[in-house]
Amino acid sequence: MAEDQREREIQAVLASSRQRPSAPRWLWIAALVIGVGCATAFVVVLVRGGGVPSTTTPTGPTSAGGSGLPTGLVLGVGLGIAIGWFAARRDQSSRTAGGHSSRNSP
Repeated sequence: MAEDQREREIQAVLASSRQRPSAPRWLWIAALVIGVGCATAFVVVLVRGGGVPSTTTPTGPTSAGGSGLPTGLVLGVGLGIAIGWFAARRDQSSRTAGGHSSRNSP
C-alpha cells in the first residue's frame, strides 16, 4: 500500500517535471515594448541619417556627437543579460517554492 502511494508521488513529480513552464504575460509584454522601441529608434536613425545638418561652419576641431555602435552593443548585451538573469531567477524561485526540491528535504 505504501509503495503504491510512493509510486504515485514519483509519477506526479515526473509528470510535473516534463511540463515546460510558460513565460508570464508581463514578460512577453515587456519584450514586445522593448522590441518595438528599439525597432522604431533604428528606423528613425536610418531615415534621418544619424546626424543633424549644421547651418554654420565649424571653426575648430569637432567631435562625434554620438557614442556609436560599440556603446549600443554593450548596452544591449548588458540589458539582455540582466533581463535573462532576472527571468531565470524568478523561474527558479517559483519552481522551488511549492514544488519538489532535494534541498527542501532533510
